[in-house]
Amino acid sequence: MAALSGCAGAPVETDVLHRAEQILIGSCMARQNWKYWPQPKSWTPDMELFPYVVDDVEWARENGYGRARRQELGKTAAPSENYFRALPEDRRRAWLTAFHGDRAAALEAELPIGGTVGHSANGCAAQAWQELYGDKGRWFKASRVIQTLGNMRIGQTQADPAYRAALKRWSECMSRTGFSATTPLALRKQLLAQQGADADSHDKKAATAEARCAVDTGLSKTARDLDAANAATLKKRYPEEFENAARLRESALPKARALVSEQGKGNLT
Repeated sequence: MAALSGCAGAPVETDVLHRAEQILIGSCMARQNWKYWPQPKSWTPDMELFPYVVDDVEWARENGYGRARRQELGKTAAPSENYFRALPEDRRRAWLTAFHGDRAAALEAELPIGGTVGHSANGCAAQAWQELYGDKGRWFKASRVIQTLGNMRIGQTQADPAYRAALKRWSECMSRTGFSATTPLALRKQLLAQQGADADSHDKKAATAEARCAVDTGLSKTARDLDAANAATLKKRYPEEFENAARLRESALPKARALVSEQGKGNLT
């Protein structure tokens, strides 16, 4: 049950944009004599696929709760973490300033839920946004607002009485399979916290039961229907925000594809 593409952009496009952003950040850090390794778009890819409940039996049988993928991402992050930890404290601060920038020039975004969030305008992250999207301020605002709207959509879905009723049926179904769980996310967190040689096989058994119960109790369909309805409502309520983010992504894609292609040919460092 992937997150709606209309809220965050098509998965392939967002992957390309993320990779391009990481390339630009790495180039910026290298110009300042810092090392930087590209970071994953998400540390919890299973959550992007199944934000409400795992409902794909075949996926569950093969992947469980995505433990293997999470471990792979941890290995990807290891060089960056080891490098940063090995730096003296003053150099760590300097690295962070190079990446995040300082507060001399701040970007701000007003959120639909109220309040504002900010970010420096002069670090490598902001510079990458400027190079990729042509306007770092517009992109920061658009990306933070769309992210907030996505969280709102999920919260609205989970709070709906129809979802809560289906969730109760799902919990009862899970109990009959031998798993005690009030919510799918609580079960996922509980299982992923377990370690040991049989942890992965236990994940797969639980996830498979979760997926079957999600389908049999109607939780999967209920979540899908409510998610789609809430997404449509938010798009009608915030059309300018969604259109602005879509335009920025679309205009950035040609450069992003070129950067990713050039890196693949070994022409970027």
